[in-house]
Amino acid sequence: MAALLWKINREAAATFLTFAMAVAFEWIFQTAEAVPCRMEETQIPGPPPFPECRLQYYVEVMIGEVSQNLLPPINESQTGPFGHAKLFAFNATAGPQTAPTRIGSVRGFTLNSAYRPSEMIDLIEVELISYDDGVYRGTIQIQGEIRSIPANEIAIVGGTGSFRGVRGYGFVQQVLLEDRYRRYHHDLHFIN
Repeated sequence: MAALLWKINREAAATFLTFAMAVAFEWIFQTAEAVPCRMEETQIPGPPPFPECRLQYYVEVMIGEVSQNLLPPINESQTGPFGHAKLFAFNATAGPQTAPTRIGSVRGFTLNSAYRPSEMIDLIEVELISYDDGVYRGTIQIQGEIRSIPANEIAIVGGTGSFRGVRGYGFVQQVLLEDRYRRYHHDLHFIN
C-alpha cells in the first residue's frame, strides 16, 4: 500500500509511514513489561561475589620489563613526552614483602598528558586487574590520572566475576623506589 501511495503522492506516503510507525511503537510500549531487578534472587554462574568494601594489593614494577611503547611522543622537541603511550603487564601481590603472594596481574596502558617537558609525571592510565586469590576471582577496571604527587585517586568503573558491576574509587601510591624497581600500593573502595 505504501508503494502505491509513493507513486501517487510522496508526501502522503511519508505521512502514512510516519503514522504507521507511531502506531507500531505505541503498541510495543503498551505490551512491554518491566521486570524488577533482584540480584539476590538470581542465580549467577561463576565465583562468589567479593564480600568486602575494600581491596588492597601491591603492584610490582621493573622499569623496562613487560612494557611496550605503543605510540611515540607527538612532537618531543616542542611538547616533551606529550602523547607517548605505553602498554604494560605487571604482577599484583597481596603484600609488600620481599617474596609476596601473587594474587593476579595488572595490564593496561598509559598516555602521557604532560604538555610541557618537565620532571612532573602526568599520565592518563587505564588498568585491568585480573584477580584470583583462590576463592574470589574476576577483573576490576580502573582509570585515572597518575601524577608524581601522592596519592593518586582513580575511578573504579566496572568488573567481572566476583567483582561484577563494581563501582567506586581508589588510591595509587608509590611505596618503594630502588633503581629500576618500583612498588605501588593500590587501595580500592567499592561503593555499590
